[in-house]
Amino acid sequence: MVKRKEVTDYLRAAGLHPTGGTNHEHWTDGAHWTQVPRYKGISNQLFEKIKKQAGQVTFAKRCD
Repeated sequence: MVKRKEVTDYLRAAGLHPTGGTNHEHWTDGAHWTQVPRYKGISNQLFEKIKKQAGQVTFAKRCD
């Protein structure tokens, strides 16, 4: 689980800004957009999807 604040800090650092919303907060940079639910905890899977929707590159974990 990831805290919602960590997700919003990540999106701010990536250049996105919030544009409102009721149950979900909408984030955009003009070219990409995503929604962040207003839960306190966000699953790691959902965080990866949010990063992908925001146009960020995600790296697969390497298993040795």
